Amino acid sequence: MAVHDPTGDERARRSGRPGSASRRAATLVLAAAMAAAVPFSGTAGAAPAAPKDSEKELAALNKRAAELAKEYRGGLVALDEAKKAARRAADEAERLDRELQDTREAVGRLAAASYMRGRLEPVTLFAASDPAAMMRDAALLEYLRIDNGRRLQDLQRLSAQAAQARRTADAKVEEVREQIEDLDRQRDRVKKLLAKHKPQAPVTGGSGGRPDGVTGTKSTIIGNSMTSRMRQVLLAIDGRFGPFPAIGCYRAGDPQDHGTGHACDFMESTGGRMPSASAQAHGDAVAQYAIDNASSLGVKYVIWRQRIWDVRSGGGWRTMEDRGSITANHYDHVHISVL
Repeated sequence: MAVHDPTGDERARRSGRPGSASRRAATLVLAAAMAAAVPFSGTAGAAPAAPKDSEKELAALNKRAAELAKEYRGGLVALDEAKKAARRAADEAERLDRELQDTREAVGRLAAASYMRGRLEPVTLFAASDPAAMMRDAALLEYLRIDNGRRLQDLQRLSAQAAQARRTADAKVEEVREQIEDLDRQRDRVKKLLAKHKPQAPVTGGSGGRPDGVTGTKSTIIGNSMTSRMRQVLLAIDGRFGPFPAIGCYRAGDPQDHGTGHACDFMESTGGRMPSASAQAHGDAVAQYAIDNASSLGVKYVIWRQRIWDVRSGGGWRTMEDRGSITANHYDHVHISVL
């Protein structure tokens, strides 16, 4: 007489344990839960795009910024800083989007593989009649729960970071747009200002002579070569507020105003040290004097204590991005550029 060998599902029904179909159904539920555990904004199977298409908007804003820089005689430092910050923020958002998508796909593969193997058996724990089998399944499920939980936590963390990075990128792009619109609104006033202060040719360096160089100052001049307008500003400020620890002007090879003789740094401390409270107050007074007399002296912009004031914009001080040191952030000197 043939012995009837029941199938796995039949054995499961007799013992009260679910078979492979039941195990896979339970696993499918868990896989779906894993996929739904982390929000996904974007089309299926693709990395989420940066909101508002930051790349396209930045390209359009850069074109407008280049036109303004040419019209406003260059040196739009606040706008250049904002553009660089927006570029970095957009790149970081894109990087996190890619990392998030890679992690999401890894979790999806894990869930799919677990389903195909039928290894997750949460239902078994409630239906098994064999205590040993129940403990074995419980240990396996706990192992997978810990591993999957870690992956899900990584996915949730990355999702939050990516969302924050996209919000930051949007905010930085918006800052660029607002600065450009602000500069646009000042067009008529700036044209009159630039007409009043005609362009002056860049200097080539040297230690004296006219119009380069300054004599009779209270302060030591480093890089004593500058345009006649910068010389006029230096003499006015040094005569009123000097002596300074030093005044640094021309720097060969500097891509901005120091390299053309259109800028000087009025030092409030040396050696990269933070100025004392009294020296900071002195720097405040120097910066305010340059601002109050910007139109008559031909001052283009002032940088002091990680802030910039530009005569061509409609606002006051703007906070600058962190450049990493006391000197780079202009905490130890007042930078003044002229038109």
